[in-house]
Amino acid sequence: MTGRRRAYRLLLLLALAVLWWPSAAFAYLDPASGSLLLQLILGGAAGAAVAVKLFWRRIVDLFSHRESDKRQG
Repeated sequence: MTGRRRAYRLLLLLALAVLWWPSAAFAYLDPASGSLLLQLILGGAAGAAVAVKLFWRRIVDLFSHRESDKRQG
């Protein structure tokens, strides 16, 4: 095993250990946190809708099987 690979494996194990280690979280969520979460969800949905609209023709062409495409290729 190379040194770089061993370092990546050690880093991964360390990250998993930190995430797995139980700790108490004393957090306060104010009303602005809910508003921020709502904005994140709505903004993501709007962004996805715009992306689908911009690339709709490519999406349709990807799933359509026309006879003219079969004859040409």
